[in-house]
Amino acid sequence: MEQLDIALACIGLTVILVGLLSAAIKKSLVQEPMIAVFVGIAVGPFGLGWLDIGRWGEETAVLEQAARLTLAIGLMGVALRIDKKSVQNLWRPVTVLLTLAMLGMWLISAALVAWCLAVPFWLALLIAAVVTPTDPVVASSIVSGPFAIKHLPLRVRDAISLESGANDGLAYIFVMLPMLMLQHPVSEAWERWLVHSLLIGVVSAAIIGIVIGYAAAKAIAYAEQRGLVEQQSLLGYTVAFSLVTLGAAELMGADALLSVFLSGFVFNLATDRQDKQNEENIQEAVAKLFTLPMFVIFGIALPIGAWLDLGWPLLIAAIYILLLRRPPVLLIFYPLLRRPLKGMDIAYIGWFGPIGVAAIYYASLARSQLHDPLVWYAASAIIFASIMLHGMTAAPFTRGYARHRFRRGDLLP
Repeated sequence: MEQLDIALACIGLTVILVGLLSAAIKKSLVQEPMIAVFVGIAVGPFGLGWLDIGRWGEETAVLEQAARLTLAIGLMGVALRIDKKSVQNLWRPVTVLLTLAMLGMWLISAALVAWCLAVPFWLALLIAAVVTPTDPVVASSIVSGPFAIKHLPLRVRDAISLESGANDGLAYIFVMLPMLMLQHPVSEAWERWLVHSLLIGVVSAAIIGIVIGYAAAKAIAYAEQRGLVEQQSLLGYTVAFSLVTLGAAELMGADALLSVFLSGFVFNLATDRQDKQNEENIQEAVAKLFTLPMFVIFGIALPIGAWLDLGWPLLIAAIYILLLRRPPVLLIFYPLLRRPLKGMDIAYIGWFGPIGVAAIYYASLARSQLHDPLVWYAASAIIFASIMLHGMTAAPFTRGYARHRFRRGDLLP
């Protein structure tokens, strides 16, 4: 019980601190996820030693389930804040980001991991798949709130939101292929991947998400029309059905993250609420109550000793992946990403592809299946580097983008 009480106190104080300083934090070099991670390090085994996840239960299981729940809540917030008009305007560049660009980021990351860490082919592909998806939770700290609305046009904010929301679920098929190859003979691995991961995992996930999202939208509309609800909270309602979607998809063996995002996305498209809360209130509430504790837990669980043992190759791999995983790929596909995105938009999106909670989830899943700690050691280092680097550059790069945009007279949303 002492561990629980200390954890509650530390996490609660972190949420309060971030809430009191939220406006100043958005404009600074230290973003909300960074603060939470530092708190976790400070109270964890490599700091004051107050908290140790190993005393809560099996560490990998704790991280996996905490990340899964955090992603479900975070993905719902992302889906709800996407403007309906953006879907029509951005479908082509987002499709490219979710297909060709995602594949390119996966292969480049795998090559860098194999070169820097000297690991086998399929293990390199697995580590790369874990860090390929853009994280919606870390991205939300960059593209939501008054500071982002003031400096970034809607097309940029929604492009990052659409991509980060959808590719967390799609990363499932990238992660499962090398993981199955490391566990089974090649022919059996391909069969399992096509049937269980692609057909059952992704296709059934899409069906589950669409059905639940549409049903939830119609249910709330019906209840309001009949006067069955006295006062409706969109956040409370959507958090509840995100959990329903998460549980239902897991029970069906589907890709739960994809189901949750699609359910929120369809709910967003199918509702026409005049009193719908704005994106800042929804996402800020979700972030402070659900996502910051995840980053505190991540800070506690960081394998700093293993990082030191792996040495310079791990540091070089993390830096190279952050610099080369995404910007060159978006440069290659620049002609396909234009209209409505502009050159400066693509440059901004090319840099801000943060790695976070989704990678924590997939790294924990891979570690629990393969019992190879190297996946967690490498992925956690890359995640930590991304949280630090993307966090420190968020405010100055956003201001720089806004100055460039207004000098060019770009006033389009």
